[in-house]
Amino acid sequence: MNHREHTDRVVPTAREWIGQCDSLTSSRGHRIAFRRRGHGPTVLMLHGFPTWSYDYAVVAEDLVADHEVVTVDFLGYGASDKPNPYDYSVAESADIVEELAEHLGLQSVHLVVHDYGGIVGQELIHRAVAGRLAFTIERLIAANFGLVFSAYKPTRLQRLLIRPVIGRWIASRITGARLRTGLDALRGRDLTDDEFDQLWLGVSRLDGHRLAHRHIRYNAERKIHHRRWEHALSAWGGPVHLVWGMDDPVSGRHVLAEATRLLPHATVTALDGVGHYPQSEAPHAFAAAVRARA
Repeated sequence: MNHREHTDRVVPTAREWIGQCDSLTSSRGHRIAFRRRGHGPTVLMLHGFPTWSYDYAVVAEDLVADHEVVTVDFLGYGASDKPNPYDYSVAESADIVEELAEHLGLQSVHLVVHDYGGIVGQELIHRAVAGRLAFTIERLIAANFGLVFSAYKPTRLQRLLIRPVIGRWIASRITGARLRTGLDALRGRDLTDDEFDQLWLGVSRLDGHRLAHRHIRYNAERKIHHRRWEHALSAWGGPVHLVWGMDDPVSGRHVLAEATRLLPHATVTALDGVGHYPQSEAPHAFAAAVRARA
């Protein structure tokens, strides 16, 4: 990662990023790391599996010039607590986002979601449609995730990780080199050594990489709840902007095609040559999309 890419602001290293985080204690007694910087409209960013909030580092430093930018590490990820064994769930992740909003006094946010964060975002939208969300989502900016579950194509590793016995065995043997190979397979360009080292610092903290078989259980939840979540998105009246890496083999152009059918009024930023991680592969195009107003 070029720490001065297209901006005069120095992008923190992962170690600095963690040092800049504050924390709250969740209702279940876990320490949740979050970072809050800047002034202006609030952008709340939710990260994906198996990484952490540092995915948004360059985007955050771009947006902080004219926005308040809040990032959070979900329970089990990054600088947050990583209990093991533990039954991680989408519902608890959404609860934690609500608790963070209350803790920070956030009344309304522009919600940015990616990958697992997109599923949590769908649950938050469902709560908003049901009149049970304590803050307002002004706009949803969604990057690559299985927004329409029927179009989503999990990797072979994801399919194996969710299996009870073999998944635990595979997770116990995850190394940095193996994770890097898996991430590069999803991207439009390979990670540099520095980019991977920064991500790995948070992923591997407290042996978080050994929890992949527990984290991936969100796919089992999605099989149960995807119709409810998709219906909520289509029923929600707020603006949606889809920022999509088109060369993502898991949730790329094939998912975007179905997403635009489900959400015909959504605006789209399609990024050719970009894979599953548009926020780090094309961070300034991503930041421009966040700034755009429909």
